[in-house]
Amino acid sequence: MVKKIKLPFVNPKLMGEMIRQQIRSALYYEQESTKVEIAQITGLTFPTVSKAMEEMKADGEVLLSGLRESSGGRRPQMYMLNAAHMSGLAVYLEKDCTIYTLLNYVGEVLLQERLPGVLDEGPEALDRQMKVYLERYPLIRALTFGVPASVTNGQVFHIPSYEKFNGYDLKAAYESRYRLQVQIENDMNATVLGYHDQLDNNKSLSLVYLYFGMNGPGAGIMVNGKLVRGNTFFAGEVFYLPLGQQNFGEVIQELTNRSNKKRDDAKLIDAMSRLVAIFTATLNPDIFIFCSINLSEKDLEEVKSRSALYVPEAHLPALIIRNWQQDYIHGLKQMTIRTMLGTGIE
Repeated sequence: MVKKIKLPFVNPKLMGEMIRQQIRSALYYEQESTKVEIAQITGLTFPTVSKAMEEMKADGEVLLSGLRESSGGRRPQMYMLNAAHMSGLAVYLEKDCTIYTLLNYVGEVLLQERLPGVLDEGPEALDRQMKVYLERYPLIRALTFGVPASVTNGQVFHIPSYEKFNGYDLKAAYESRYRLQVQIENDMNATVLGYHDQLDNNKSLSLVYLYFGMNGPGAGIMVNGKLVRGNTFFAGEVFYLPLGQQNFGEVIQELTNRSNKKRDDAKLIDAMSRLVAIFTATLNPDIFIFCSINLSEKDLEEVKSRSALYVPEAHLPALIIRNWQQDYIHGLKQMTIRTMLGTGIE
């Protein structure tokens, strides 16, 4: 008797959405393509692609953009995502300001506005700002918040100095009130994602991105191209790394608050060099990124030299300086775009 193998049930609606996600992703990166080209990119069959794209066209998600040049015979039709189909909002939350970036369906920035910070006031102040955008732009379907805090399943925790947001479930608050897909991400995780997205070639690099922050230092970490959040979503909280009789955060705060700049610089360089050595010995990253507002090119050279006193120079990562805010906002934008496309963040 032949034993029957029971195959897992696959919801046809879910399968259809997975197919659409692949088509959206292909059209986003290629900007415009024919059905044959999309089938080649995705590995889906031509009939599957053709059927899904006709449905997407009927829904207004995909537009006919023209005809491809042909060496002979009928010219194939080209398709593109409809930029006006939906929009997404990326929200940068920091002590001094809140930056709102509105994106269309193909990732183009429609507007970017800087408003007063709301972290000190609490969730109600954020709600007042958000309500204006959500009423003014009814096509918003994806919402991403970047916060200077640890985050677990959309709930904010460990957010020093902003107790009104501590324990606040930001994701649930906005998903329950509005028809939105909401993501909440730690600021440094979003920043390292933003830098990683801009790498041209090798996307499997291991990265550490350090920022002193307004309430203590933090780091975004990627290993082999994958974001590291940790067992309790606490990865990157370098404030607590022991450094002598203090921890790294206490040392940084103490040194940056002193008036004797020359003495501070020498100890600050040593503290950062020790941190580079710690990550070199534990993760052995390809690149260690500092922020331009924290470090000068001259400082960077001193960190390179000093780090080599603690670990063999041959194993040190490349040390570079970046514009933190630009990488952070780029990361939030990419997360918002991927939410709209349904591809998510790994």
